[in-house]
Amino acid sequence: MLRVALRPRFLGLLALMIVATIVCGLLAGWQWDRAHRALTDKADGPQQIGDIREVVGVGDAVTNEIVGDIVTADGRFAAGEQVLVPGRRIEGQDAVIVVTAFLVELEDGTEARLPVARGWLPAEDVTGEDGALDPSLAPAAPEGEVRLSGRLEASESASGGVVDGVAREIATPLLVNEWGSPMYAGYLAPDEAEAPLSALPAAESQFSRGLDWQNIGYSFQWVAFGVFFLYLWWRSVRTAYRDELDDRREEVERLLAEASGDGPRPGPSAGAGPSDGADSAPSADPAADRSAGADHAAGLAPSGVAPSSRPAPQQNPDKDV
Repeated sequence: MLRVALRPRFLGLLALMIVATIVCGLLAGWQWDRAHRALTDKADGPQQIGDIREVVGVGDAVTNEIVGDIVTADGRFAAGEQVLVPGRRIEGQDAVIVVTAFLVELEDGTEARLPVARGWLPAEDVTGEDGALDPSLAPAAPEGEVRLSGRLEASESASGGVVDGVAREIATPLLVNEWGSPMYAGYLAPDEAEAPLSALPAAESQFSRGLDWQNIGYSFQWVAFGVFFLYLWWRSVRTAYRDELDDRREEVERLLAEASGDGPRPGPSAGAGPSDGADSAPSADPAADRSAGADHAAGLAPSGVAPSSRPAPQQNPDKDV
């Protein structure tokens, strides 16, 4: 198989596979570095990373490198754009989070919405007489220009919609349909909350818990891809080698079959006379055939045996004719 592998065609294919493997290795290292750097940064605690407009673009995903870090935002709360997010358990109580749209002015003069989780309060404080949540019972947002400082968190996964001002998750895909765009893909959790709200604890969304392992998983996937390229080359060489062996085996079998079928064929045995049947070839001498027929008619044997020994009658020479 080594001779097959050293052919120019397979050497060229090997070079191509090696290049692909190197690229996969570089990508695996890049993913591993991202995961390691993110874990290292989180071990040092939240970092102050500046104004949100300089940290993440509108609509860009909040990656694990910046999730949980402290950002600032200048703007104003949008009147009438507020939802309640129930179903949370905080400090042993059934809690409801109050999320309000915050308008941030961009460099081009447009305003982008930033969801702000202003805080939480017990569910009973915003429950109406009918037992359903009543968004009108939630405290209103401050008016005028304000500066916010808090943790930048990633959007939660959307699994429902917004119904009567109540949402199941703090999910920007749901809020953008309710409030409009443009909108940041994450949300802000202020360090301090105004009464009667309480500040949210650090978010533990599925995204923030799993992204580090996701990057590590990506790095192992790239390694597997690189190994697969080398395996693909080896499989191609092995297949070509086995095909050649099968062709040689078939050629040897064909030659053996021809050699066993081309020997001398047995003829008639020496000294064997002509056939005694009725299909014997006639004699080449017609006269001899007629003589033999005459002898046979005279009672003689075809082989020339003498006629009968009966004495012929003698004539009396003295008798007058």
